[in-house]
Amino acid sequence: MFKDPFWLALALPVLAAAAGLSAWAGMLRARVASALGRPETLSRIVEGAAGDRLLAARLRLAALALLLAALAGPQWGVELMETRGSARQVVVAVDVSLSMLAQDAKPSRLERAKKSLSLLLESMRGERVGVVAFAGAAHVVCPLTHDVEAAKQILEALDGGAVPTPGTEIGSAIRAASAMAGRFTGAKTVVLLTDGEDHRSDPLGAAREAAAAGVRVFAVGIGTAEGEPIPLEGGGYKKDQKGGTVISRLGEETLARVAQATGGGYYRSSPGMDEISEIVAKIKAGDPSRGLAATAARWRDRYAWPLSLACLLICLEMTLPLLTFKVRFKRARPLLAAALLLAAASARAAFPEGTLREGNRKYRAGEYDRALELYGEASGRKPSDLRPVFNAGNALFRLERDSDAAGAFDAVARNRTAPRDLRADALYNLGNSRLRAGDYGGAAEAYRSSLGLAPSDPDTRRNLVIALHHLKNPPPKQDKKDDKKNPPPKPENKDKGGEGGADKPNQPPRARPQDSMSREDAERVLRAVADREKAARPRSPDAANGRRTPARPPSEEDW
Repeated sequence: MFKDPFWLALALPVLAAAAGLSAWAGMLRARVASALGRPETLSRIVEGAAGDRLLAARLRLAALALLLAALAGPQWGVELMETRGSARQVVVAVDVSLSMLAQDAKPSRLERAKKSLSLLLESMRGERVGVVAFAGAAHVVCPLTHDVEAAKQILEALDGGAVPTPGTEIGSAIRAASAMAGRFTGAKTVVLLTDGEDHRSDPLGAAREAAAAGVRVFAVGIGTAEGEPIPLEGGGYKKDQKGGTVISRLGEETLARVAQATGGGYYRSSPGMDEISEIVAKIKAGDPSRGLAATAARWRDRYAWPLSLACLLICLEMTLPLLTFKVRFKRARPLLAAALLLAAASARAAFPEGTLREGNRKYRAGEYDRALELYGEASGRKPSDLRPVFNAGNALFRLERDSDAAGAFDAVARNRTAPRDLRADALYNLGNSRLRAGDYGGAAEAYRSSLGLAPSDPDTRRNLVIALHHLKNPPPKQDKKDDKKNPPPKPENKDKGGEGGADKPNQPPRARPQDSMSREDAERVLRAVADREKAARPRSPDAANGRRTPARPPSEEDW
């Protein structure tokens, strides 16, 4: 992937223009040469010059292509980055309903909202950030994370069809964002960007619930009071059921009341996005306890590779006119030797198996801090290898840094290129980290996802039952001294390659939470949960035909 694909789009016309200029210069040179003498005579005088010019032109074009690739900012592989931030949770909720396509904010309300929120997220480095997209329903599209770049990329990918349910329910967005922020302690803030139109979701009631949970809501209204028609993709404008053109207007009164109820603030969106600076200042006012360590996974920048190759090609192109072939080859030998040494060093750095094995030895010896450092070094050398990231999560789990461990496991689980069994283990470990942190809902969600990849895993099924049991009947808080009496068992490292090969990823820390339930009790709870979920489904004559009965009649306002 690339950080700024614009330069890739620019590469084709630029390279075509450069190639055209080079060809035109060659034809002009041939025309001038033909006026000076016969081609046979000239070829004997300047033997090999034409070949050198062709090679130089190709080197220049290749160097230009590599420079454009470097400007595009290639990124691949994952690296762990330790950050220090505050105990703040900032959730941005962006309206992606049909009315956000109106163009009274240029280029559209939705694009203005995405740019504003991207600017806000950039100012929130070191904090936990999350993204909720909503229309007729609200969906968490980016859980709380310290990885601001990942949140910005997810936000940028949102469009008008991100939430298939039509309509606008601001209340649902506030409830979803507040629930996500409530999973952690510390200051909680929701930044809401919408045009303020709401269809029966009781946003003021949701705001009161958020205020009771200690969540502040800052609302940014996008649009104008005069309103604007809603353009459709196939042309024309949105019509209501009576055939009239829908005019979408900014609902400032609703947003102002929501913000006031939570102790936040309401702002109208401006082209300069000055309101974002004010919101950031208010979020960071009353600085909470700082110095909290966190580990974030981010894409590793790789622009140095094409940039280095481009510089090498430019140097070669500059030396070509000065040397004959024999002299050029003799003088190029040190350069070729240096290039081979560089390639050998790069190849050695690309296979950090020794560092990974050393980290695993430190892990087995109980030196988790040192193992974590070695895993970070191995990940930096070969970011495409997810084993060091997974193993770093295990080390963080042993160090009882559950939030950071969850971040590492989540990075592995979300990577679609990872092996299926590795993603299943990462989701299992993610559930264990959340379970030990007391996030029973998040743990159950991770265990369910793990079972989707490995349905027959008995440990995952049992831990899912335990998480659901604790979710319904929260256990009493215990002193941390009591928690240390029964530490989880140490995971085993399976090494099929021996000392000469590469260690496999650590098996997940199958740390079964200590619980008084027997296996029979667990199976009974699991069956009861399944029965309750089945009974909760709406029943209707249409159920036999596979049609879902709506919980309430759909709104006539689907924008």
